[in-house]
Amino acid sequence: MKKNQLNLLSVAIILLIVSLSFLIYYQYSTNVKREQERYIFENFVNNLQNLQDTINNMQGTHYIKVDIPSGIILYSRDNKLIIQYNNYNYTINFQNKSVILYNNGQNVSFLYPNNYIYLVSTNNTIFISADFNDTIFIFNQYLPNGTIIIISPETNQNNQTNQINNTIDPNSRCLVKYTEQSRFFWGDVNGNNYLPPVGDQGVCGDCWAFASSNQIASIYMIRNNKPNEGLTLSAAYIAIKCNKGYPNTTIYCENNMGCNGGWPYIGILYASQYGIPADPERRHYSSTLAMCRTDDISYPGDVCNFDYNGPTSPLYYSHNVMELVHEGKSLSSLEIIQYLLCYGPLTVSGYMAGIGGSNPNKYPLYFVRTTGHAMLLVGYDTQSQLCQEVYGTPKCWIFANSWGRVTECLIYTSDGRIGGITLSKSECYRYYSDYQACSAAIGSSCGGVYWMQDGYIYVPFDQSPYGISFPKFSIVAIQNVTLAK
Repeated sequence: MKKNQLNLLSVAIILLIVSLSFLIYYQYSTNVKREQERYIFENFVNNLQNLQDTINNMQGTHYIKVDIPSGIILYSRDNKLIIQYNNYNYTINFQNKSVILYNNGQNVSFLYPNNYIYLVSTNNTIFISADFNDTIFIFNQYLPNGTIIIISPETNQNNQTNQINNTIDPNSRCLVKYTEQSRFFWGDVNGNNYLPPVGDQGVCGDCWAFASSNQIASIYMIRNNKPNEGLTLSAAYIAIKCNKGYPNTTIYCENNMGCNGGWPYIGILYASQYGIPADPERRHYSSTLAMCRTDDISYPGDVCNFDYNGPTSPLYYSHNVMELVHEGKSLSSLEIIQYLLCYGPLTVSGYMAGIGGSNPNKYPLYFVRTTGHAMLLVGYDTQSQLCQEVYGTPKCWIFANSWGRVTECLIYTSDGRIGGITLSKSECYRYYSDYQACSAAIGSSCGGVYWMQDGYIYVPFDQSPYGISFPKFSIVAIQNVTLAK
């Protein structure tokens, strides 16, 4: 054999060895990738199966988000969800619940999702979608009275929700991104407080002026990155000047009656046009309207013969005031949470007492209009130990009230009076859950039970007169607040 022939043979052998090595490595890599994909997929199926019993046992309406790997096709057949992956079919049986796939506004025979799916579950139907907007449409259109519960495989397995780092961007349209937070409180955002101190309206019925002035102060602190300032704006300025008895007041203030009630939305509109001054530590309010009774009707209107003589500068102006909900409409709990994160604290108007249901604390047929009240919605907690103790549910809204920084359980009668007060959480739970025991304790028909902690009222999601009515009555958001010296 010639030398050049030997060299060619050596090169051929080397190339063959390299090719075989590459083929072996490729086959190995492919097998590893398939094993990884199979592991990811099996983990996904296991997560769904872990959720299966939870979903089957749910009562009411629920919203669930589940992450999925790519390459999956979903089919539905009666009460079965069929998952196809690499020509293999896996079946999840939801017992007596029909499974409906939903995409781009229509029912479909199969669904090819991307990254995650949403499940909206009722007592007898599960809607599955790959689009969040479709999911919200389904929830609002078909299931307007449902309760939203967000579940992930991690939550189901570990019985806890990952803590979210809530980052505020004061320059964006939405302040905080919604990432399925289990709780949020504007009084403690990563250690920062964006709320005014809890106030005390005294015997004056101007809760609407407190709610509106506190919301404007809070939005100013948030949008201008000034936490922990404890800014207080003048509720007296709004209550006196935006009042039908005040000389030459603007026309929309004719619907406000100072200490006899009014609308936060109107007060905020007034501040957007004329501004509102600060009232440090609410000293001016304490010396004027705090002792103004609702039956002291005199000039101007019903505010105890007081013209406004407090601070008049600098002035804070609200901008882009939005009434998210007006009487007769409603929002889902998830929508309210998203608005609360997006826009900041919301003024909310509703009723405190109910009447006519088997337990008006939970199931009122009618609302007692004399218990109309406005507060500032400042947070929520879906894992609250306090609410579990007081109401038997961990899901509560958190309202900043204007009755002083006190802790107690308030018991309403069905004719609108506060019929009793207790400092015991266990008694509060008993009176909330047992209508007969509540009525016996106050010697009258029980109309509502609420726990107030340090001036903040905790209200169960959709389980009390206020919890049911406030999404349907009035919710107001403010986009921004500026200061003019």
